[in-house]
Amino acid sequence: MTAFNIEIEHNDQAITLTITPKADYFKIVYLGDLLGAIKKQESDWILLKAEEIEPGELVPSKLTEKGHHLSLAVAEINQISGAIENHLK
Repeated sequence: MTAFNIEIEHNDQAITLTITPKADYFKIVYLGDLLGAIKKQESDWILLKAEEIEPGELVPSKLTEKGHHLSLAVAEINQISGAIENHLK
């Protein structure tokens, strides 16, 4: 499967993330930086720990184009996982 883009809302701003599928998880990239990765476990999506992600430059927090801090909290993970599930249909 190839990488694909999704759009989520963050602080009332639409941002585009690139999702890169791996063997059993999905990398989340914003403006070229790796924010993290999520994985589906049964019916839940979980955020992986840094050591569980294929080596690379992990940026735990980044600024959006409008200067808002972007991190992967529950709201973002829910939006991202929903977009991934819609893409996989």
